[in-house]
Amino acid sequence: MSPTGSADPERVSGVAAGCEFGRVSRPRTALVTGAPGSGKSTLARELALRLRSPFIARDDVRGGLFFSAGAWGDELERVPPGDEAVEVFLSTVEVLLTSGVSCIIEYVVRGDRADELDRITALGDCVVIMTTCEDPMGRVEARNLVDRLALNHAVFRAGGFCSIEEHTEAVVARMRGVQDEMLLSFSVPVLEVDTNSGYVPSLDEVAAFVTATD
Repeated sequence: MSPTGSADPERVSGVAAGCEFGRVSRPRTALVTGAPGSGKSTLARELALRLRSPFIARDDVRGGLFFSAGAWGDELERVPPGDEAVEVFLSTVEVLLTSGVSCIIEYVVRGDRADELDRITALGDCVVIMTTCEDPMGRVEARNLVDRLALNHAVFRAGGFCSIEEHTEAVVARMRGVQDEMLLSFSVPVLEVDTNSGYVPSLDEVAAFVTATD
């Protein structure tokens, strides 16, 4: 890694040439995206298991930063900022790709931050899976109300909240903003997946889309 946290240009050039460590093809990233609450994480985890590939999610990275800051104890030392989690997430994906490791990632790219996607597509092939459902914010609300990390008093106290209900209201409002700002148009292949009841198309069909060589 370079001092700035981005991938080493010499390693990137080796991957782009398809010759580093004897490889003959570029690694592939399956970016699972969509509105908050639309089933991205669940689908991405199942897809990663199906393809025996690493799964990396920005929200899990931020959860790990919270863990390091004491979120599972009585006092949170700091609230890790979202941008810090994004940088660690992208840097982790870059390490995998520059090492020739294909991966499944879950992240919402915002329309005004398309350069984040460029960091991924520069290092390998990329396909996008866009999840959709009828009431994503309802799912966000229900999930947050029972989220063990969010329920930890140290976490919502550090955020200035008095209850999980107050915290959830703020989360839903923030996620509506993310939904409004998310990137919807991509220059790489895109598959839309309805998650209202299972997956349409099926998980097998999603896996076939991700692994297609055409």
